[in-house]
Amino acid sequence: MRHAHGAKVPVLLVAAALLAACQSPPAGLCAGSFCDSFEEAETGTAPGFPWATDLANATLAVDDTRAATGRQSVRIDLSGKGTAFLIAPGARSGRMKVFLEAAPEGDVHWTLIELSGPRPSDGRTAELRIGGQHPVDGGSRLMANYETPEGYTDETAPLSDCWHHAEESDIMPTGRWAEFAWDAGADGKTLQVSIDGVPVPALTVEGHGQGCLHQPADYEWELPEVTEVHLGWESYQPDGPRHLWIDDVVLWNDD
Repeated sequence: MRHAHGAKVPVLLVAAALLAACQSPPAGLCAGSFCDSFEEAETGTAPGFPWATDLANATLAVDDTRAATGRQSVRIDLSGKGTAFLIAPGARSGRMKVFLEAAPEGDVHWTLIELSGPRPSDGRTAELRIGGQHPVDGGSRLMANYETPEGYTDETAPLSDCWHHAEESDIMPTGRWAEFAWDAGADGKTLQVSIDGVPVPALTVEGHGQGCLHQPADYEWELPEVTEVHLGWESYQPDGPRHLWIDDVVLWNDD
């Protein structure tokens, strides 16, 4: 599992202000929240402000070979262990459409969505991830992951590396557009996920997950005050090649 990101470009504080007034999910795609369908972006390059990127052994660019709506989306290609994230201003809730050609067939831990920021209790960075890990019949099993990365470089910071597996029937959709929606609740301790408008109850995390590498199984998943949202793909073991597209991103904060 990953201990730390590679170099990344910080999202400017003024971009976060775009979310300050977005207190509920929009009725349409772009009705007041931070949203992007990438239709106005230049193909062949990464989306511009307020997006930033985090890339390692990967490419990321606006592309017109697939789109959930309109003509364009963001294409991601990875080779081996790598990172390819779009980085947006922080928000607790969001949705996006993703087209993944094929999921890992081996025991590869991967992340599709990551919410990061300081924990309210101690200011330490926490990362709440939605992805998967274990191969099962029909695909790659979904999983949530909680990490406190400062613990790997600062002995005074906590280590965690906690997990919560969904059911074996809850797998990453492939070969089609699927809409992922998530909510890291304002209560600071509940994560909920849905796919194509259908909740994934086995992926709901309330208080703590199923286990941790460095803490007791009931270690609290103190959700961060989200300052960055990372969308894309990251593989923590050798993997790939992996190809996916992202479209119709919407982010907001609940009341």
